[in-house]
Amino acid sequence: MPLGGLKDRLLGLLPGRVRHDEEWRTVYVLNKYPSNDADIEVKQRRYANNVIVTSKYTILNFIPKNLFEQFRRIANFYFLCIGVIQLLIDSPVSPVTSILPLVFVITVTAIKQGYEDWLRHKADREVNKRPTKVIRQGQVQDVPSKNVKVGDIVQVLDDEEIPCDLVVLSCDDPDGTCYITTANLDGETNLKVRNALSDTAGMQSAEQLSHLISHVECEHPKEDLYSFSGRMVVAPRGGGESVLKALGPQNLLLRGARLKNSSYTFGVAVYTGRETKMALNQQQGAHKFSTVEKTMNVFLIVFLIVLLSQGALCTGLMFWKQGTPSGKPSYIYQEDLKVTFTGSNGVLDTFLVFLILYNYVIPISLYVTVELQKFIGALFFAWDHKMYFEETDERAIANTSDLNEELGQIEYVFTDKTGTLTENDMQFRECSINGCQYVELNSQLFVADQTDGPCVSAQSVCPEVMQFFLALSLCHTVQASKETNQDSIYDYRYQASSPDEKALVEAAVRFGVTYQGKIGDDIEVKVADVIERYTLLHILEFDSTRKRMSVIVRSPRGEHMMLVKGAETAVLDRLASGPKNITLDHVNEYAEKGLRTLVVGRRVLSGDEYVVINAKIDKAKQAILDREEQLARVYDEVERDFHILGATAVEDRLQDGVPETIEALRQAGIKVWVLTGDKEETAVNISHSCGHFKAGMEIMFVTKKQSERECQEELVSCRDKIQRRPPTDSRPYALVIDGFSVSHVLRDFSDLFLEICQKCVAVLCCRMSPLQKAQIVQLVKSCRKKPVTLAIGDGANDCGMIQEAHVGIGVMGKEGRQAVRTSDYAVARFKFLRRILLVHGHWYYVRAAVMVQYFFYKNVCFITPQFFYAFFTSFSGQPLYLAFFLTAYNIFFTSLPIFVYGIFEQNVNSDALQSQPHLYRDISKNYRLSWTEFFFWIMSGYWHALVFFFGSYFFFQGDALGPAMLQYGNWSFGTFVFTVCIIVSNLKLALVTHYWTWMTHVSTWGSIALFFVSTITYSSQTWKGFQLAFSDVISLDMYKLFYQLLSQGVVWLAILLLIFMSLLPDIFFMLVGRHFFPSETQKVQAGPANKHKKSSVANCSDTSYNRTCESMVILDCEQGSTVTLTSVKR
Repeated sequence: MPLGGLKDRLLGLLPGRVRHDEEWRTVYVLNKYPSNDADIEVKQRRYANNVIVTSKYTILNFIPKNLFEQFRRIANFYFLCIGVIQLLIDSPVSPVTSILPLVFVITVTAIKQGYEDWLRHKADREVNKRPTKVIRQGQVQDVPSKNVKVGDIVQVLDDEEIPCDLVVLSCDDPDGTCYITTANLDGETNLKVRNALSDTAGMQSAEQLSHLISHVECEHPKEDLYSFSGRMVVAPRGGGESVLKALGPQNLLLRGARLKNSSYTFGVAVYTGRETKMALNQQQGAHKFSTVEKTMNVFLIVFLIVLLSQGALCTGLMFWKQGTPSGKPSYIYQEDLKVTFTGSNGVLDTFLVFLILYNYVIPISLYVTVELQKFIGALFFAWDHKMYFEETDERAIANTSDLNEELGQIEYVFTDKTGTLTENDMQFRECSINGCQYVELNSQLFVADQTDGPCVSAQSVCPEVMQFFLALSLCHTVQASKETNQDSIYDYRYQASSPDEKALVEAAVRFGVTYQGKIGDDIEVKVADVIERYTLLHILEFDSTRKRMSVIVRSPRGEHMMLVKGAETAVLDRLASGPKNITLDHVNEYAEKGLRTLVVGRRVLSGDEYVVINAKIDKAKQAILDREEQLARVYDEVERDFHILGATAVEDRLQDGVPETIEALRQAGIKVWVLTGDKEETAVNISHSCGHFKAGMEIMFVTKKQSERECQEELVSCRDKIQRRPPTDSRPYALVIDGFSVSHVLRDFSDLFLEICQKCVAVLCCRMSPLQKAQIVQLVKSCRKKPVTLAIGDGANDCGMIQEAHVGIGVMGKEGRQAVRTSDYAVARFKFLRRILLVHGHWYYVRAAVMVQYFFYKNVCFITPQFFYAFFTSFSGQPLYLAFFLTAYNIFFTSLPIFVYGIFEQNVNSDALQSQPHLYRDISKNYRLSWTEFFFWIMSGYWHALVFFFGSYFFFQGDALGPAMLQYGNWSFGTFVFTVCIIVSNLKLALVTHYWTWMTHVSTWGSIALFFVSTITYSSQTWKGFQLAFSDVISLDMYKLFYQLLSQGVVWLAILLLIFMSLLPDIFFMLVGRHFFPSETQKVQAGPANKHKKSSVANCSDTSYNRTCESMVILDCEQGSTVTLTSVKR
């Protein structure tokens, strides 16, 4: 790392312990401080500079900081303690045997993390040195981005990235309107409008802006990309009273966004460096731990107890044996045994000796192997071409690799409806206007029961129709752009944050009212070939709590109007006149058809009413602290006394594959809950159409319960019904509950609610707020059985439940990318959830479960013979294995096969897993890592250790292996045991491997071959010189020993016999289980449906990635090749 990078990092860290002493931040434009306050400049210096630091380390702190982080992991710290103990006491084995594997693991991890951090440093340098245009001394000057300060006026040119968070002052548009894209922030590619205040919009040159006297008062830095509260105080050049104007998100340019379709824009820097919203959002959220990881830690604790018990037992037996008359040979002088706690022969020293001998029962390479396996597994997730959606050119994304195996343990799926189960492609279908129903056919509007009569439009004599569609053209936040068609007539393209709004504006166009965009504060609307301009005075923006939005406009005739549209529950109670009941009946009718509904209303304001309302809204908008709360109170107060104009009915089509996916999840034993903000009738209809509710289900309703008592009574009634008639496969129960009832449930009746839901195969929660969605997920995952949950959604209102669930999946929908950014995994369509859980989840979990148990198994069968050996050596602490074997066992001879298994194993092929979802039940509830499975693996390890040791002991008695063997003593015995151990432990893994590729063969047989080659080399004549040079590290006891072993034919026969005896029970139980007690998975494995395809390289024509010119690596998960990667052009 160059010193410049270190300097930048120090600059980014030293000034930035920013204290928020004031209630809000005051930013003086061009840093022109008032002369009467000497402390202001000091306060301004405390704001962070614009140096970006995404790296973790520097040259100075890399080694200590990285080591500290790595030794926070229990296993690494444990082996460090063992290595230190070996250095401090008279160790029975060389300290190298513990230190070398630890150094290897630490070094590999440090190199990986160091390289990743070097890439971050490289990227930081490029960003910090990027030229940025800043007004200095009345002129625009280029300065490095890192030198931009809060208060500087920055100029950004077209297609340039915003260097820090700026409040817009002016741009090339005299009205102060500029456009940005925020793809780097939230993935949204549509243009967003940002506006300058009218007081500064005319200052379009550096000279004019250099004379600006102003300051911005705004909230302290927050990570929310979509909120900003502040106000700007502008002093007129000619003197006079300063002007105070409110600032909001529409005035803020965020770092990372890109300026589009604007020649330039000027803005004042309010947040820089690590205080920008982009930097605040790069901080990692709370870490989620998978079920496998938690189980692995429990197993580690079990073996730590085993290790301590073995050490304590051998220590006690050693002192007991030395205290007995037969404890020592007769030729050794007998003296009274003095037991001391410390000293070279004390209890502690002896206990530590045995701790060192048996410490290898803890697998040192477990964590690093699992970490690498998860990382590569996450790449396979993204490379799966069967989760690629060609229409939008989007592939699956893994934002984390920590939860791969958790995908195989899901018990509850919580899904949003709009944009997740449906396309979020809204199409206007019907409407109710002044109590009369209309339907759209072939882009024309007809009275519902007169579709063969004349069509209706806003240009007709009916004023109610015109007022209705005029309201739809005015009450929205849609952006319009002009396009010229072949007849030189303008067509308009609309961009909207909500697909509903876009559909309604486009419908108004078809029926005679054309929204032509905004010019400053004026909205242009074309009605009956006449262009009218309405002045937009206020937007009372939509939020999920109010479930409505309003605008206040002034008509060309000077009339003030407040227009509202929203959910019927949010609008109907605020009506003063109009056909309320008839419209409500129409709304319910539309909902029963599965259509999305909104109610539209209007209120004409008198001059005095507008003055009062305007003052209240302006006052709330100018608040910096608690602005949202103050605005909510004002909105609630003024949004009243509307006249109902009508209601809209918009269709949102189901996505392809949704019914099949929900049915597959149900067969897999996964319960699906739909959580939506839609009204009850619409949500129920969609649940029926998508297969969430099926014929034969008895649906219970807990809705429209305004009081706690009503809610409790209905819940008790549901419970009693279930108890009287328990659910059956032919007659299951389903539950529908709304937001009102959920609020009571969460507060008082959560246990009763969960009791009912556990008996239901499907639950629908409608009229839910985002907070309630998250609370429902939290309620279920924290219940007594602690089920594993998954939440999937596409919008910002789903982020809470996505983060709350054990696994969160974002859908790349049309409501932005907030859900994708906060999720653990992301896909383009809900139907891919079937493959994620049933295929990838199954494979991930099986691989991880076998990996964890195999690591403990192989260390049990490796170190247990050392424990047995202590009984034959008077507990003297004599090691059974040479230091070379202790060091190489976990690093070289047994690590590669299980690593390859953890990447490529497919115990059942993907087609069988998807076509037979019930196979998911065989791995659910952590079955593969249950105590029963763990017991069988460990008992297998102890059985193998028994055969290794006592079988070898039998052969080494007398001259069974030839008299020449006796001259080598204990090292020949230990080498013989180790040889059998290496072969058996690798063959044990081979027995549980179902998917063999060339990598599997190379790793399995190669590891065994590596053992023989390395051991032969180690004991050869050519190795002697190296042995002599490093005699204190490398033992000379091995010299020629392995040659002697291998030269005896009977040794080979004994090895084969012990291998057969070791694996015979494994083979027997495997055959008996598969033939007499097969699981569902084993039945499928034995059938023709599980035949894997032959290895081949994926062809570009087999994938959907060959669409553009960007190079990409993909993986065909269905091919038998281990790494069937193909580089293609996207």
